[in-house]
Amino acid sequence: MFEVRKSIRRFRDDPAWTYRKTAPRDYRATFDDRGYPFSLGTDGFGMRDLLQGSFQGREVSMFRLLAWERSGKASVAWNYSVVVLPLPRALPATALTSRRLVVTRQVEKIPALNRVTGRGRDLPNLGTHLVHYCADDPDFAALISTHAMERLMHQAKLGWRIEGNRMIGWTDGRKTYEDLLSLAETLTAIIDGFPERVWHWPQQQESGNDPKGGVGKHRAPIREGLIRRAADPSRWPVRQRPRSQPEQEDG
Repeated sequence: MFEVRKSIRRFRDDPAWTYRKTAPRDYRATFDDRGYPFSLGTDGFGMRDLLQGSFQGREVSMFRLLAWERSGKASVAWNYSVVVLPLPRALPATALTSRRLVVTRQVEKIPALNRVTGRGRDLPNLGTHLVHYCADDPDFAALISTHAMERLMHQAKLGWRIEGNRMIGWTDGRKTYEDLLSLAETLTAIIDGFPERVWHWPQQQESGNDPKGGVGKHRAPIREGLIRRAADPSRWPVRQRPRSQPEQEDG
C-alpha cells in the first residue's frame, strides 16, 4: 500500500500526466458496466486514482477499480487495477481472461461480456487451458488466438476485453502505476501482434476456401490462410444489473 501511495505522488506531480482522485461521471458512463472487470462489482463499482497520459505513442488511462460485493449485511470492495488503450478501429466484442484470474473468487460465474444485448459466447474449446475465451464472433477470437499471447497473459495474470475501439486490460489487486505501465506494455505487444486481417475485419472468404483446422487449434501463419472455428455453447444466464454503491474514501 505504501508503494502504491508513493507511486501516486510521483505521477500526480508529473506535468506529463493528468491525475484525478475520482473518475468523473461522464468518463465512467463511457464503459459498459456489464463486462469485465466492471461486472465483478455485483453490488456496484467505483473508479479511483485515474491517471491519463501518453505511453509509447498511445493514449493510456489507468485507474483502480473498487468492485463492491455484498457479504452478509455489509459490502466488501475488491480491488482491481485497470489499463485502457485505444484501438485503430472498432472490433467485435471479445474477452480473454487468464485462468489465474478466473480461479480468483470464482470469476467464471460472472459473464465476461454483456449478455443483455446477446453478445458473447463462451468458447471453452478455443486455445489452451491458460486462457478463457468469450466472444461475439468466434471466428474473430480464433483469428487472434496464439500460444505466444496466452503465455504473455498467463505470466502477467492479465485479462482484457475489446469494447468498441478500445482495449480494457485488468488484473487483481492494487498496483503501482509503474506496474500498470508494464501491463500497458504487454497489452501493446498483444495489439501489435494481431494479424493484419484484424484491421480489415469482417472480410468475405473466397469461394470454396472454407476455414479448416479443428476447434481449439491455434491459428497457423496467416500466409496459409487457416482459420479455426470455435464451438457455440449455450449462453450464460442474464445477471441482475448491479446496484450503485456510494464511493468511500481510502482508509
